[in-house]
Amino acid sequence: MNVLDPLCLSQRRMPVKQILTGLSRFQRILLVADGTVTEMLEQYLAEKIKVLKIYEKIEPDTAQIHSRHRDYLRQGDTGPVLEREVLLQGQNTLQHWIHAESTIVLNHLTQGFRTDLLASREPIGRLWEKYQIETFKTLLDFEKRPAGKLAEHFSISPTDTVISRTYDVYSGGRLIMIITETFPAHFFQD
Repeated sequence: MNVLDPLCLSQRRMPVKQILTGLSRFQRILLVADGTVTEMLEQYLAEKIKVLKIYEKIEPDTAQIHSRHRDYLRQGDTGPVLEREVLLQGQNTLQHWIHAESTIVLNHLTQGFRTDLLASREPIGRLWEKYQIETFKTLLDFEKRPAGKLAEHFSISPTDTVISRTYDVYSGGRLIMIITETFPAHFFQD
């Protein structure tokens, strides 16, 4: 069992919060809040949010996963991981609001949660609620950068700015996932 070590957390690099300067109130909330992004989006947009899966693969070798997430795994976080890339999309407008990449430690989840995660189009936050999973999240990084390949998902230019946050999620003292959520900088202006 990989128990959450408070000393280890205190020695981790904290995200630079200067990135929050100049952002709208809701953008700042999206980046720092501990609640589920799906619920916040639904309240802000007054629209139900659904998941559009782009990519999903079970990877037995953690050395093969996305380097940004691999750097946050610890030695005990081995076993198969699910790499998942989704868009959080408005159910009525079909607007893509957030791009999310997740690395999920499958052995640290219940069988039911794993099954629903793979078979359904439910956002992860709704599955946490369904299975009553208590979570602890730690912000790992914020980033502002050009959209690049993500531009096609948001109908923007590759040179337009996107904002992202990366955080890890623990349950029962074990890492269950690392998530990076990204949205265009012009979204969610107050």
